[in-house]
Order: sequence, then structure tokens, then C-alpha cells
Amino acid sequence: MTGEFGLYQMEEQHQAKAKDEGDGKAEDRIHYSIYAPMCSDVQLVRQHLDNGALTYVIKEKKAKLLSKPEKYAFYDPCYAYVLLGACAMTLGCQLPDSYLTMIKKVYTEGGLMPDALKQMRKALFGPNGFQNGVPYDFETKDLLETATSMGKPEPNTSGFSMMNVIGPGGFFNTGMGDSTTSIIIKELRDQHNNPDACGGCGAKDGLGGNVLMQCSRCKQRRYCGAECQKKSWKVHKKVCETAKE
Repeated sequence: MTGEFGLYQMEEQHQAKAKDEGDGKAEDRIHYSIYAPMCSDVQLVRQHLDNGALTYVIKEKKAKLLSKPEKYAFYDPCYAYVLLGACAMTLGCQLPDSYLTMIKKVYTEGGLMPDALKQMRKALFGPNGFQNGVPYDFETKDLLETATSMGKPEPNTSGFSMMNVIGPGGFFNTGMGDSTTSIIIKELRDQHNNPDACGGCGAKDGLGGNVLMQCSRCKQRRYCGAECQKKSWKVHKKVCETAKE
């Protein structure tokens, strides 16, 4: 995702400028990333993202997340949506309230491994969770710390250990589930793509030809009658929130 924000081009430009000025040490130190521990100038990258780039990419990721389900060759869109938020948190970006609200609904649905789920839960709900504008530390070990903590390899092995887990989805599924199997994502997608249909049976009209009933809480889900609403509540309650006036 670093490339989606144009950070590679920005990095090359600044490296070229440092080279032209004969500052080889500065050139070597310039590395831009949306993940703070890998970024040489967090303030610069944060400012770039907060000036509109982050809002634009969030909109793109949300559109992909809520699009009709399909099998993904690489990253699951829910995983990418949540990972974007996690990286932006490490930079201390200003995340829109609507984005944080959505991540709280879907962070368990993108295939994150158990340890990552614990980290996201703490960041989102605390204690001492993420605050807008403040760089957040997920307390993740770097590669050297991870290797050191693993101790010596077992006898009769090659000495290699798998430390990095490739992101889930498509060819690299972690087995933790993804947006193609999530009932929560299915509900959000159906709510987004079929706003004028019953959330239970898909009917376009209410019972007896009446207009569809509206969820009194979120005002975003409609039902043909009380039976469909009751049947759907078990899932809908996971994404339903009080409508803002």
C-alpha cells in the first residue's frame, strides 16, 4: 500500500535531491513507508496522508470491501482495509470517525492471525488504545528481536524458521476466514448494494404491498415485516448503530 500513496516516488525524489547536494548519508537514510518503524520521516509521511491521500485510499478500500463477493487472487479486501488502519495508526494519522467505526465492525473478519486480532482489539478498544494524531505502538518485535527470542534451531534442521506470515486471502489464505465467508461482511455488502430490499428475504415491498419497514435504530436496513426483521437481527445487530441526526 505504500505505493498507493505515491511514497516511492516521493522517496526517489528526495534521495535524488540529497545526491545532487552531495549528501550521501542523507540519501541512504531516506525511506518512506506507511508503517512507522520502517519510515525515516514519520512527520512528513503523516502530513502527506492527512492532507487528503489517506481519505482517498480509505474510500477506495471501502468500495472494494463492500463490492460483490468474489475470490481474490492476493489480499482479501477486508484484510487490506484493516491493515491500512493499523499502519496509519503507527504514523499517528487522523483517522475519520466513520473509518474507525467500520474497522471496529470488521477487524475480526479479514483473516488476521490470533495475535494480530489481540493487537487490533487493544488499539481500537483499549486500554491505552489508539488516539488520533498520536503515533501508536503495537509493541511488535522487529525481525532481529523475533529471531533472538526464538532461541537455537532444533537439531537436524536447516536452521531456517518461518517468522513472517504472508497476508491472508487468495493464494496466501491463513485459514482464519475472510470476507468471502463472513456473515458480517455479507450483511454490510447486502445493506450497501441492496438498500431498498428486505434484509431478510430480499422483497422489494412490505407485507400486503406496503412500504418496507425501516430499522428504527440505524435507519439503514429495511424489512418486509416483523418476522424477517426478527430473523435477521442476530446478524444485523453486529453492524447496527444508532443513526446520527
